[in-house]
Amino acid sequence: MINIEQLNFIRKTVTKYLMEDYLPFPVNKETCYEWANGLNIKKGGSTILYTGCSYQLAELGKKFDEILPLLPKFKSIEKFSPLAKIFLKPKNERVNKILRNVASILRKAEVDFGYLYEEEPYSGTILLELGMLDEFREYAKKLVNFFNSHEVKKIITVDPHTHYTLFRIKEMLDWNVDIVNYFQLLKNVKIKGEGTYVFHDSCLYSRFLGMRDLIREVIVSSGIILKENELVTGKETSMCCGSPLAPINKEISEKIAKTRAEALKSVSSKVLLACPFCYANLSPYVESYDFAEVVKVE
Repeated sequence: MINIEQLNFIRKTVTKYLMEDYLPFPVNKETCYEWANGLNIKKGGSTILYTGCSYQLAELGKKFDEILPLLPKFKSIEKFSPLAKIFLKPKNERVNKILRNVASILRKAEVDFGYLYEEEPYSGTILLELGMLDEFREYAKKLVNFFNSHEVKKIITVDPHTHYTLFRIKEMLDWNVDIVNYFQLLKNVKIKGEGTYVFHDSCLYSRFLGMRDLIREVIVSSGIILKENELVTGKETSMCCGSPLAPINKEISEKIAKTRAEALKSVSSKVLLACPFCYANLSPYVESYDFAEVVKVE
């Protein structure tokens, strides 16, 4: 059952923070860009690596889901902010490793890119996926104006939710920008991986973005062995991890995650993923790894 009061609180709160600060939660912006410290990535440029702060905020999203039922009692959003800053504190060592590896792989591929550091905005995914389309359109206009003001012509994404969201914005607002995912730039790069896993497909990568086969090719070419079962990992038969449901029904989201984890474990004890939200939802129930944390550039 959907809690309308809770949904309206999300609408009001997230939209306010996005429009004011380009982030959906009241967190320190360093959370989003600390991974790039010391890598000497140039700031800005016509081509940027864009994390959308998705990997960095995925863990915070889980914590937000946990305290969300209590938050509508805070009639003023200003009263919510101090509480959020207490509870919403990420541990980003793993995430930093993933994003640093992505940057290293792109450099090996001789991709010339910059990064926006403390200016990097969130994509607005949560508004899109919760069906808050009026608010999403409003924020999308702000986002497009931001990127245009920074003369960004090409955006390299690192996760499926951000990638899909940008495509929807491009479609909605006739935005003149090139959007590519980092997996699409790895065909001629030697990446070394090892081990045996079952791969959990992101619904967006597999069903909506047409990247299922490409991602598998990149993974297998690294030396990683993928175990398949058509009923568990097939394009038409694999299940969602349940993560997008968490803000409106945490209980159902967790039931879906447990069911999916059990199915994956029937194929292999270790799961490989390429989505921070899938990891956040599945990792409590099955040993899980992101592709970019188990490979290295040769």
